Amino acid sequence: MKNQPRTGISLLVAIILTLIALAAPSLAHGGFDHVRGTVVSVNNNVLIVKTSTGNVAVKLDSRTQFTKDDRKAQLSDLVPGARVIVEVPQAKNKERVAQSVKIGAAPSTTGAGKTPGKQ
Repeated sequence: MKNQPRTGISLLVAIILTLIALAAPSLAHGGFDHVRGTVVSVNNNVLIVKTSTGNVAVKLDSRTQFTKDDRKAQLSDLVPGARVIVEVPQAKNKERVAQSVKIGAAPSTTGAGKTPGKQ
């Protein structure tokens, strides 16, 4: 009988810790979805990104900020094959408008890094 209050407290602590653990991933993104992958194309202010789960279309507007190597970049820096991380505010209306696009390295066109004898 003496252990019952202690068991209740332990159960309450376990529930609270579980709720915190479940909430942490949603809080880690700060209200943004992150689209990570490579640029397929940019047409009519729509960026198509190839991700591990398929292609994702993201709209670009006058407020979208572009960076490359931690410096300001431009829409013209988005070239096919370039790696990108796109931050899209989570919205109820499902319209995906990028707040920011971080541009990484584009694939090399010099052939460097290829295995000899392989195309």
